[in-house]
Amino acid sequence: MAARPGEENVATLHHRFDKGSYVYLFENANERRCRIEIANQPGTDDQDAFEGYLDQTHVRYSYKQQCTVTLTGPEAVADQNEWHLPTFDPQNQNKYHYKLHSLDIYFWTQADALQFVNGVRRVVPPSHVEVLDEPGPPPQPAPMSSVVQQLENVAISDPQYGSANAPSFAPPPTVPAPP
Repeated sequence: MAARPGEENVATLHHRFDKGSYVYLFENANERRCRIEIANQPGTDDQDAFEGYLDQTHVRYSYKQQCTVTLTGPEAVADQNEWHLPTFDPQNQNKYHYKLHSLDIYFWTQADALQFVNGVRRVVPPSHVEVLDEPGPPPQPAPMSSVVQQLENVAISDPQYGSANAPSFAPPPTVPAPP
């Protein structure tokens, strides 16, 4: 699959189960648009592919299903080549395009899924991207009270509390050696 003028390929990822499908994510930063192309079994007689812009698409990802991204396509598209999967009718007479309403993409790794979601997040409006169960930032240590900080500073800097005046203890008793 080729990038169009102004587009950059920001991700080429594999389908999770057979690695026989490729997911291409193209970004056009000038137009603030993102386009997906999926090629199934490329280079074979059974090859099929589809593409579609993500402008009107809802993207859903959950950290509980780490490798899955769900796309819900737009209600209507101007170009019948977008969001339609081409196939031939049973008699192989005419090409027909099945409209794709929604699509689950199972990526090979969580890193692939996150690369895809983060690539989409950069361009698509936040209202079109739903990320569920996102872990919060790691907990920060509780702030120390100013009184405790002052006591620590005094203990460190005041020579009266230094190790020079630390109490010394008598050594353990020794047993006299036998004659």
